[in-house]
Amino acid sequence: MSLIESVQLWRKKQGYEGKGGVVVVFDNVVQGWVKKLRNPDHWQPGCIAVDESGNTWIAVGGDEPNGATLWMPGDSATWTGTR
Repeated sequence: MSLIESVQLWRKKQGYEGKGGVVVVFDNVVQGWVKKLRNPDHWQPGCIAVDESGNTWIAVGGDEPNGATLWMPGDSATWTGTR
């Protein structure tokens, strides 16, 4: 199952379909849902955010204790469920 498919299934099971926002994943484990993609410093580098349309962003820069420095657009066509 791809990352996008896993996130869509998680949204359905948790009742987040049609609510917008993004689901954030790290090491193939959903970390949570947020209404708006912001505050990269609240997330570890390597986290992937996925919106309802399948668009993705990856948290980059920074480090684990201080969080990432920014969200960069990802290529959702290449996400297979692993970082």
